[in-house]
Amino acid sequence: MSAVSSAGLAELHEVAASPLARPSAAQLLPAAQSAEGIPRLERLLLAAARRAPRELAGAAGDLLRAGGKRVRPLLLLLSARAAVPGLRARGRVPLALVAEMVHSATLLHDDVIDDGLTRRGLPAPRVAYGNGVSVIAGDWLLAASLDLALRANAPGALEALVRTLRQLVEGEARQIALRGKTEFSSDDALQIAYLKTGSLFAFCGEAGALAARAPQEVTAALRDFGMRAGTTFQIADDLLDFESDAATLGKAVLADVTEGKPSLPLAIALKRLPPLREEMAALLKPEPEATEDEVRARVRVFAARLSRTGALGAARRIAEKERDAALAALEPVPQSPTRELLAHVARALLSRSH
Repeated sequence: MSAVSSAGLAELHEVAASPLARPSAAQLLPAAQSAEGIPRLERLLLAAARRAPRELAGAAGDLLRAGGKRVRPLLLLLSARAAVPGLRARGRVPLALVAEMVHSATLLHDDVIDDGLTRRGLPAPRVAYGNGVSVIAGDWLLAASLDLALRANAPGALEALVRTLRQLVEGEARQIALRGKTEFSSDDALQIAYLKTGSLFAFCGEAGALAARAPQEVTAALRDFGMRAGTTFQIADDLLDFESDAATLGKAVLADVTEGKPSLPLAIALKRLPPLREEMAALLKPEPEATEDEVRARVRVFAARLSRTGALGAARRIAEKERDAALAALEPVPQSPTRELLAHVARALLSRSH
């Protein structure tokens, strides 16, 4: 895709930039965000984007300026403090930047793969700059993150990042292989959640502990905490696709259905009510003469039928189990107020609205 024309881009901006359509950054822990230096992190992220080649800086900078929850860097910074209470670990800030830059790179790539038009309530960078620039800007952020991880001087952090990048790619590959299909299982959806979302959260817990030079038991515990918390976050995101609205979510709702993505609620519903498989297959290949309004109406009918299967409640119960596993994983981490903040983050991930 080439960049959208200036007239079309202006129209998309007008709709997406309205107050209702732009979700504010989720302030899970306002005091902790400030104490852990998230405002400074925002400035460092923009500075990093400005160091990109001139042709890529716009796409990378626009995405980072659009805000976001910053859950990943917050989790990393809190993990570093919780791993060894009282220590301000050197290297924690560069690694927090790494976490958000890797996440931003995956968003740039995902929007190209998904033909996404909006991101964080604004036109996706691919809309303004084209697919090619969006992909290469994501590649640049990944390269910059590897450089930062190397310079963070936290033994084991670079290796953890390389392992995480491998898992992210594997998760995306599995999702692409199942996209548009209706024969995927709950295990398939959970495995993708572990790889695509849980793995980066796991890196945040592990890298924070590595920056603090924590004992191996604590490092493993925080890695497990991150994996479980990230999986909780992904299932909550899957649920929002059915339970939220575009103005709150900042992106299209029911996207998992219309894009044929293997989410957990979908997997549960398709198993409970097999005729939904045929309905979903028809939605993925609408008749050429069908209008956009007709397709939307059919998607809404499908979502209503899915809801009546109880799949959303079942998926939420699985998310609750993942959240409880995340809380249990914190047991080997030294008792401290920061450990309690991490527990609060895990609980808040399941109650978010965007």
